[in-house]
Amino acid sequence: MIGWIMLSRRAVASAEAALKNEQLGVRDEIGFLSLHQAFSDRFFPGTSVLHTRMRYALFVPWLMEAALGNPQQLRKLELALTWQLNLGADKGNGVIGGSIPNRLPVQPASMIYWTALSRWHILHPRPDGVVSSRGEVLNKIASMAKATAGRHRTDDGESLEDEAHAVFASVPTAPPLFLKSGEAMDFNLTALERTFLRKHLIGVCRGTGSQSQQSLLARIADSRLSVKSVAVPWAGLVKDVADREDKVALTIAKQAAALAGVGRAAYAALVESAKAKDGGERTTRHRDDLAKMISDQGTEAIKLDLPALNVMTPGLPGYLLDVLTETQKWLASGPQRVDSLQDVYRTAEVRRKGARARLANNLGGQNRRAEWSADEHPLAEPLHFRWGNVRRLLNDLETP
Repeated sequence: MIGWIMLSRRAVASAEAALKNEQLGVRDEIGFLSLHQAFSDRFFPGTSVLHTRMRYALFVPWLMEAALGNPQQLRKLELALTWQLNLGADKGNGVIGGSIPNRLPVQPASMIYWTALSRWHILHPRPDGVVSSRGEVLNKIASMAKATAGRHRTDDGESLEDEAHAVFASVPTAPPLFLKSGEAMDFNLTALERTFLRKHLIGVCRGTGSQSQQSLLARIADSRLSVKSVAVPWAGLVKDVADREDKVALTIAKQAAALAGVGRAAYAALVESAKAKDGGERTTRHRDDLAKMISDQGTEAIKLDLPALNVMTPGLPGYLLDVLTETQKWLASGPQRVDSLQDVYRTAEVRRKGARARLANNLGGQNRRAEWSADEHPLAEPLHFRWGNVRRLLNDLETP
């Protein structure tokens, strides 16, 4: 007997997003990603872990204007661009949706780069200063396209082409092969495109209003620093171009990344230990990894000034601060069984995940642990603050 199941578009989107998170290694049972988010947004405003290549910041305005504000046409054109990029030398190298070229991914480039377009001042805000949604921009482009059909000048004699581009900054003209069927496209920026994007990145600030300062992303772009071989954002080359406040923030971020890495390893070790006590598989993969993480990151983790962290990243959940505090004390007190951290980690996970918590001291928690696989759960890593993605974007700005 064969059964047919009809899935809603929302259910498919949810499943694909969950799969995407698994592929990206996004597992945040305790809440460490709030640290990742806070520092990433400070250092690299507008960026995302889903960003792949810099030229998408131009592809999106070109696509939306080519679609004349029609959402269905935009979907078709985004698919067409994916095919073009897959024909080029960059196939598999940052092509969004490249592995599924026959349908648009749940999060196409025009969604993924929307915040970047705003923070990098490529997308103009509304008159009230609020960022327009994609739908609002498409509607505006459609209205302008309709109003300017067959005309070249406004009643005041101004160019209608300039008026039609008003939702975006004056981006460089799309290359001739853009959206040409059967022609390859790539992510190589022209000199004009590099100049345009660098100019916009240099203006990206952290903070708002009178408290705004040039961001670390802007300073790297402004200095034309090559970061191709820079492994971490707190490396000396990067710190050299940071301002005084960000130099301090980078040190705290480095120590927070280390403590979060130890915390991630401790969580996995606690689940592994609890599963063994339940009578499940007896593995030591994550407990061994915790020992390695302590050896690699423990010294930096102990240095973290938690009150300074709390001031620099206000709004962190209380349960996360408890986890960070107790983990740091546990490290500083010398070798102890990881089980001594179980209560504070259990409390944090239950607060975040409720009935889905693996460390919960009930039948539900035991069932979740039974489903958990030590081999499939990724080994812990320190936080990276999107540096891999940011470095790739900055690499694209470099002159070939």
